[in-house]
Amino acid sequence: MGTRRPLAARCPVPCALQGHTDRRCRMKGSTVTLSRLFKTLSVSALIALTSAGTTLAAGNDTEKPQRAAIPSAGSLSGAYLAAKTAQASGDLKTATDFYSQALSIDPTSETLQQDAMFAYLADGRFADGVDIAAKLRDDATVAKVARITLGVDALRKGDFDAATAEFDIVNPSDLDALLLAHLTAWAEVGAGRVDEGLSRIDQTKGAPWYQIFNAYQKGLLAAVSDRPDVARGAFESVVKDQTLARTSPDAFLGSADALARVEARQGNKDAALKAVDAGLAVAPNYTPLQFLRDRIDRGETIEPAVASVQEGAAETLYVLGQAINRGDGRDVALLYFQLARALSPRSPALLTALAGIAEQAEQLDLAISYYREVPENSAFRRTADLQIGLDLWYAEKKDESKKHLERAVRDYPDDVRAYTALADVLSADKQYAEAADALNKAIELAKADDAEKWNLYYQRGIAYERQKMWDKAEPDFKKALELSPEQPQVLNYLGYSWVDMNRHLDEGLDMIKRAVDLRPNDGYIIDSLGWALYRLGRYDDAVEQLERAVLITPMDPTINDHLGDAYWHVGRRREAKFQWERALVGKPEADPEQREKIQAKLKDGLDDASAATIKAEADGETATPPAAPAEKTPDAPLTPDEDTPGEDMPAASPDAAPATTN
Repeated sequence: MGTRRPLAARCPVPCALQGHTDRRCRMKGSTVTLSRLFKTLSVSALIALTSAGTTLAAGNDTEKPQRAAIPSAGSLSGAYLAAKTAQASGDLKTATDFYSQALSIDPTSETLQQDAMFAYLADGRFADGVDIAAKLRDDATVAKVARITLGVDALRKGDFDAATAEFDIVNPSDLDALLLAHLTAWAEVGAGRVDEGLSRIDQTKGAPWYQIFNAYQKGLLAAVSDRPDVARGAFESVVKDQTLARTSPDAFLGSADALARVEARQGNKDAALKAVDAGLAVAPNYTPLQFLRDRIDRGETIEPAVASVQEGAAETLYVLGQAINRGDGRDVALLYFQLARALSPRSPALLTALAGIAEQAEQLDLAISYYREVPENSAFRRTADLQIGLDLWYAEKKDESKKHLERAVRDYPDDVRAYTALADVLSADKQYAEAADALNKAIELAKADDAEKWNLYYQRGIAYERQKMWDKAEPDFKKALELSPEQPQVLNYLGYSWVDMNRHLDEGLDMIKRAVDLRPNDGYIIDSLGWALYRLGRYDDAVEQLERAVLITPMDPTINDHLGDAYWHVGRRREAKFQWERALVGKPEADPEQREKIQAKLKDGLDDASAATIKAEADGETATPPAAPAEKTPDAPLTPDEDTPGEDMPAASPDAAPATTN
């Protein structure tokens, strides 16, 4: 059995849904590296910040998932240790509760206050974070974070002069300098000093990647200050240069959205639609722009991109947070988002971003709670509904998931994504006939020029193949490759299927090799190449490839099983048994049928099969449909295997200067 197609790694936001609302995921080739926001954190504060990325909680004014009350720790050391233990295990909510217990015992400990401040802020307990920040404002270790927090609180309250004073921080890093300049500009505008605010943006010089962020913020500042000509010029400087999207997809798409709104509010419908189309040219399935285009077409009244100074400052934090929202940078992004949410608690973009981080941390109930808060009239609402259905599945609420998505199909009968999401969970539940029916409807609804249409044929081909309907599956795989010839997962699936059925051996093997060339670090695709070579009796070559696959994906039971079989046929019997034993303890666990076969091999070994016999079968065209491939994660929706968001973006690292790559 080959590993033709593993399940896709999950995106922080709904990649399964074509046109979902995370701007980065629809952008190919986005490239930027940004430093961490805070370069002077204590070791304990860094621990708090790092573990904060593993779980979240909503802001103070929102409903949170229920959990049992925590017990009293009984002592300062017990509460502090319990807080640290909870952080290490990813339970930030429990950690902040234990920090509160510890602070009630010793409210003066600087180390305790530092750790608690970061935990409170990352947990969305903004008021508690502000209380401690006021005490730590002059603490050299964490003064920068404390003052930014106090400045955001002042902005929230409308005390703009106090905010300006807090943001006046000396010796900032490049990223800090950009953030502080933008937040200060919003405070200036809030205080009625519009010219000073706009001038501050113009005077903010630095790294080349400043350009798009400065232009976007200047446009927003001008728009909220009723200076449409200035706003138009700033936004146009972004949207006319698609290469800027490599630095920040969010700022680019935000500029297109905001420019369209400026034009629509000035009565320039054609110019508004042109601005939307400029954004869609870069991200064709970006739902908010599609939603806005429909509203402009219908002649509806269009709201400004931001309606207040607080919303504008929140957008500053959101856009910069999205730029670092991957890998280690996700911890700082979480802090940005929570600070932004203190300013704009109902922002659908922020709710979606927070849900995405919760999904990455497998805090699915929390993610669902964020999605449920997305306003009903938002462009993000429909995607949130569909993602709730997928998250319910991953949360092992499978019946609820299917009912939710069946309702979504009824609510959104013309939405391709609704049928795709339903097909995902039906396939994961091995209801392949029903999944194929849902995909039939999706293909019928999809536009001819939809860049993702190949995936619908690919998914339907899998549904047919699992039903042993190869006469229907094969044309779908070929159609997927016709629409998108360089899709490694389709090349892998079709190529392996042919080899497994002893058909088109040379062409099938070439397809798998092409897939490996496209995804040289994908252990599952390399496993397919190794297993195809094994099927052809080329055992030495098979060992070479399967050893590579195991190095990349060491715990997968199928890959270990395959390597054991190959070792057996090259005479490495002891190593073969070791790999079979490893397959029995791999993750995810082998299914019962696979376990039974492995145990039989451990007892009796393998019979030798000659390449000549396999070739003879191929020459005689005797073939049966292939067995279902092994999967990376059992019982999970078959989501599209598209690129991980920001995959081309180097991870944010401490003290690294931001840089763009063309």
